[in-house]
Amino acid sequence: MKLVNIDHSPYAARVRIQVRKKNLPVEMIESPVPRKTPAFFQAFPLGKIPLLQLDGGEYLPESIAIMEYLEDCFPAPALRPDSPLQRAHMRVLSGFTDTHLGPALSPLFRVLLLADAGVDKVAQLGAVRAELEKLDHWLAATTSPAERSLHLGDLVLAPTFWYALTLASLFGNGNIHSGLQQVQNWWTWVNNDTEVERAVGEMDSAFRAFMDTRPQ
Repeated sequence: MKLVNIDHSPYAARVRIQVRKKNLPVEMIESPVPRKTPAFFQAFPLGKIPLLQLDGGEYLPESIAIMEYLEDCFPAPALRPDSPLQRAHMRVLSGFTDTHLGPALSPLFRVLLLADAGVDKVAQLGAVRAELEKLDHWLAATTSPAERSLHLGDLVLAPTFWYALTLASLFGNGNIHSGLQQVQNWWTWVNNDTEVERAVGEMDSAFRAFMDTRPQ
């Protein structure tokens, strides 16, 4: 199998972490078709990366679907809890990432691409902070990370959370998770994982390269 990958993508990063933690036979490759072209959308109708190329040649899109597929195919070592409730908690973290935190960050990404994006950065940072406060309350109501194993929800959240800290710092709020003790504890805990740390480092390098080359 092959993973069509972009180092700066938090969606690709979450899959890379899983692949490496499970030591799966998955090769990281660049897109075989130039991205954001008609040919790319013809080959990959959803127009998204990452993509998992299966051994039969079929491509599987959507990072969550890819991760669940890999977990089904390669159940050991497990990155899904045994308990139905803990699995539900895992999926809440994934859902929070893609339906709460990610959308709050999207306007800030637009600012990086378009100087006249019309985004109120202060207000948007406030929206990101509000989502992190929700996360803090949720983490306080669930099992402490110190009392459980790393799971897919953590792998999904970690790369996007890194972007939350990075973009907030870039736009003048270098401590956006100040006072959120549960969030801080979770971030410290998840960063102790070697593969999470590696993926974050890859994103950091790729993001810095993007910032150096983007139009001013």
